[in-house]
Amino acid sequence: MTEHPLAQLFPTDLDPDTDQARRWLVDELANPEYQDRRSVLQRFIDWLFQRFDPAPNEGIVGIDVSPSVTIGALALVFVGLALLLLRVRRETHPEETESRAVLGDLTLTCEQFRSRGLAALKDGRWGDAVIEFTRALARDAADRTLLAEAPSLTAHEIGAQLSPVFPEHAAAVARAMDLFDAVRYGRYAATQLDAFHVRDLAETLRTARPVLKAVGTGSTEHWGVPQ
Repeated sequence: MTEHPLAQLFPTDLDPDTDQARRWLVDELANPEYQDRRSVLQRFIDWLFQRFDPAPNEGIVGIDVSPSVTIGALALVFVGLALLLLRVRRETHPEETESRAVLGDLTLTCEQFRSRGLAALKDGRWGDAVIEFTRALARDAADRTLLAEAPSLTAHEIGAQLSPVFPEHAAAVARAMDLFDAVRYGRYAATQLDAFHVRDLAETLRTARPVLKAVGTGSTEHWGVPQ
């Protein structure tokens, strides 16, 4: 059988055993091109600089772009990525962009909020109970005209308005409002005691007489519900 002419161009001993093949592989991987220890970010930055560098050996005039322009372009890329991540985060957690108003557009009555709170207690959903009893408290105060612009008020604002009206319960009111924010927006896992605290406070304020400043005088009196 006639040997193919191209066979003479290649070595005839390219049939290594296992040990020899392993040595060849180790020697090959020892080459500098396999030892790039730069981070992915650094390699990306270097790649960008290479894209804007002139090509001296190609006989073509490259684009002469200063490093500051390259860095500026890179900064724009990172800004775009950051904005994209923020958008994805808002879409993933829409509740974080909602109004922080306690009542907002909700039209439930005090009794309805209270019923929802009791149902949450029965099911052991302590966080939901904190939220519903806080809303029951706010709705009751709004119905008694003890809150100004109730639908738009945050928990902190409700506490600021009710604390001077119920000075004996100011600390409990502040704690309840902090609990609402922590549960609703802070991912706090409310306990049974937290739920009981807000439930009991809502019931206490429901029957408590507000302390209101008499119009036209500097004194304060215990008044009934303003008419």
